[in-house]
Amino acid sequence: MRYSLIYSKRVQRTIKHLPKETATRIIGALELLAEEEYPHLKVKRLTDSPLFSLRVGAYRVILAFEHQQLVIMALDLDHRKNVYDRL
Repeated sequence: MRYSLIYSKRVQRTIKHLPKETATRIIGALELLAEEEYPHLKVKRLTDSPLFSLRVGAYRVILAFEHQQLVIMALDLDHRKNVYDRL
């Protein structure tokens, strides 16, 4: 079952400013997630929240899932020390 990916404007902007190698790695991880639904030990539910965190090296992507429409929304992306401050 293939999920569609939707990137927020914040994620799109952040990816443009990352080094090309890092951006490629993050996009690849999101594509893999859309294909496999839940790769084990990479996606974790945030405490007391409907959101999830995808770990890609030192970066975290904050995600929301819409299972009925088969959509994964990438809401935020930043270094692991900064990403949780905006939630």
